[in-house]
Amino acid sequence: MLRIYEYIWGAKPNSYIRMIAIRYSLISAMLLSALFAHSQIPATEIYLIDLDNHGSHSHTGKPKNISNSKGYDSQPCFSKEGNAILFTSIRNGTQADVYEYQTVNDQVVQITTTPESEYSPTFMDDGIHFSTVRVEKDSAQRLWQFSLTGKEKPVRILEKSVDSVGYHCWYAKDKLALFILTEPVSLQLAEVGKWQTHIEAEKVGRCMVKARDEKSFYFVDKSDTAQYYISKYSKGGLQLDNGAIQFGNNQTIEKLFPTVKGNEDFCITPEGNFIMAKESSIYMLSPATKIWTPLADLKSEGITGITRVAISPDGKRLAIVAKEGE
Repeated sequence: MLRIYEYIWGAKPNSYIRMIAIRYSLISAMLLSALFAHSQIPATEIYLIDLDNHGSHSHTGKPKNISNSKGYDSQPCFSKEGNAILFTSIRNGTQADVYEYQTVNDQVVQITTTPESEYSPTFMDDGIHFSTVRVEKDSAQRLWQFSLTGKEKPVRILEKSVDSVGYHCWYAKDKLALFILTEPVSLQLAEVGKWQTHIEAEKVGRCMVKARDEKSFYFVDKSDTAQYYISKYSKGGLQLDNGAIQFGNNQTIEKLFPTVKGNEDFCITPEGNFIMAKESSIYMLSPATKIWTPLADLKSEGITGITRVAISPDGKRLAIVAKEGE
């Protein structure tokens, strides 16, 4: 439970709470429930915004609240077709479950109802499953697979030894980038069917976005506390082998450009532009210019404290997570 506290709030519990949690697990659960009850977990909503989708994305539509629930609503993820959004919601207490917003009928449907909590739901490529970080009964955080219909029994994706997973990204078939809650936090790579992970970087952000070539992904380097950077992990560049060109096994991490000051969540448009947000404003950056330019200011709509952003595959809709209105 303490790990969930750390990666939602972005801070470690104090030593007193940690001591109690270690010695008295029941008391720990009560304390954590009290923290939720006193609204220390962010009270957030998910808004959907239409984009003009003409390359520049110079116009945005009116934001629509699609979660519309008191408490924590966050971690939106679009389906491949863009007609559904998975997200995490904590309703009626401390239990986190996965919900789905369906754009066709403007409905929210609860997908998981389990004794455990599920976070970071992510559509899988087959279109009938999603992966999620599940907080198991022993408080371990591991990656699981669920069916969208609920007709299949959930299964653990990686070996049981792969623990402390905060966030994940499928950057290639059966290959995962993992945000692991080590000290400091680390970026680790994993592959389905293999028990071992590989540490690629430390002091990274929680957001990871797959690149189109399916050999790369983007993440945020937070090693410089004064300025974060969006970086790109690549594996298997072209190389010569006895005169034949083939993909190699080498890997590189390239620091690309600074993030919007102090922020770590981003998404990428179909044209390859980057979107981030801060406070009430949304920004866009073209890799050609490496300059963040304002896209929209939603203060007049009563939207502030924007953090996470997600874009539909066709670039026509943007989902943002912001503070719950007063």
